[in-house]
Amino acid sequence: MAESVEEQETRAVLQISGFVNGYGPTIGLQQFDYILGVDGTPFLGTAKQFNALFAYEDEEDAAAHVDETWILTVKRDQTAFNISVTQSLGAKFDEVDADAHPLSENDLVMLRAATRSGLIEYMVFHDMQKNAELVDRSKSLLAMVCPPFWFLNRRMPEAALASILAFFVALTVHWILGVVFYLMLCIYSGREQGNMLIAFMSFRKFIYLQTIVAENELSAQRTVLSLDSEMFFKVPVAGLEQPRRRKKKRPPIGV
Repeated sequence: MAESVEEQETRAVLQISGFVNGYGPTIGLQQFDYILGVDGTPFLGTAKQFNALFAYEDEEDAAAHVDETWILTVKRDQTAFNISVTQSLGAKFDEVDADAHPLSENDLVMLRAATRSGLIEYMVFHDMQKNAELVDRSKSLLAMVCPPFWFLNRRMPEAALASILAFFVALTVHWILGVVFYLMLCIYSGREQGNMLIAFMSFRKFIYLQTIVAENELSAQRTVLSLDSEMFFKVPVAGLEQPRRRKKKRPPIGV
């Protein structure tokens, strides 16, 4: 009973001190990140109370909430951002005095953003030069109806060209083979569109960084730049402000 009262009175901000499994790092969480809130509500409490939010009474209860997601508001250095989680983080926490870490105006803005409907989950990728790109993880009906156009919409022109050429080759052999190929392409693209996007980014030698939940791509790009000022979007959304990169001067020939 005394322990229960003590937990209720605890006003602590949780800081990640480590991980016991790979789920947290997979979605991009890092050691020393702070947990600011859950579903737009500021969280102050113990690690036990936080983990209890993702616990179910039994397997039947867990099965009933299999598709449930939570929006966590996380702070890294001076930047707050939102991520989507489907289970316990599998993390170890340090409980930090909340009075020493008051919420800033930007933190409150991000907490309010977590309560809005229509949030989109993006995967953040970058290459060795830190050219960044976002991949929208939301399912698209276009992938099931017209895969080549979906490839183009997701900035995969090579995949679009390959699918069109393969279709015409199959059609040249026999029209039934062409129809069967297109139907299989629609089914596979619709079911595996997320894995196809990841595979294509890997083909382009892009490195996965983390996930971000935002209202739109502009907001997500701004968050990425705030997290890492060295990132650069070659295809920025209208309204994004980012410093221009200086072109590296080539050394004179013979030097």
